[in-house]
Amino acid sequence: MRRRQTLVIRREDHKHDAIGAIFLGAVTNAGAVRAYVERYLGPSITVRSVEVADTVLRAIVESSAFESESQNLVRLGRSLLAKGRPRAAEDMFEEGVRLDPLNGDALKAAAALRLSYGDLAGARERWVLAAEIGGYDGEILRGLATVALQEDRRPSAMRYLEEALLVNPDDADSRDALSELRRQSELAFSASIEKGSERTGKA
Repeated sequence: MRRRQTLVIRREDHKHDAIGAIFLGAVTNAGAVRAYVERYLGPSITVRSVEVADTVLRAIVESSAFESESQNLVRLGRSLLAKGRPRAAEDMFEEGVRLDPLNGDALKAAAALRLSYGDLAGARERWVLAAEIGGYDGEILRGLATVALQEDRRPSAMRYLEEALLVNPDDADSRDALSELRRQSELAFSASIEKGSERTGKA
């Protein structure tokens, strides 16, 4: 069984990888652009076409998809996770991705586990791909904000939380986290002003 999907790949999430070269204009040939996207997605996903815009790429892709089997593995993985067996759960989630590379639920579940192990790059990659497949929901945006914070990328974390609130204005977790980050930024700014004044006074 084959599954076709349109992926929306954002410049914002690919500033520091090969896909970013397309947005920078370093790669313009249609065949080269397609090759870059193919390398990014891997051999399990077939790229049919790529449309380049200023801030996004739209890629029509296909893959083999055992959708019901993949979803069953996600459910089993969540059950194992609830029973305190994260390693076994991870195996289920990753197998779910293998059976259906466009299964956003499997990708999100695998991302959350990778974050818990401290694998920031692995978590970010899976959350971003899940978003490119099915859209940026609150769960994904909060996850990406957490990764950005742990990587000391506070401006990116704040942008993700702001997006989460656009998606769901009632998202209390995102609102509280964003408020705390803004408070910390204001305190840091005030501290830098005070230090500058002290140096000027001593001079």
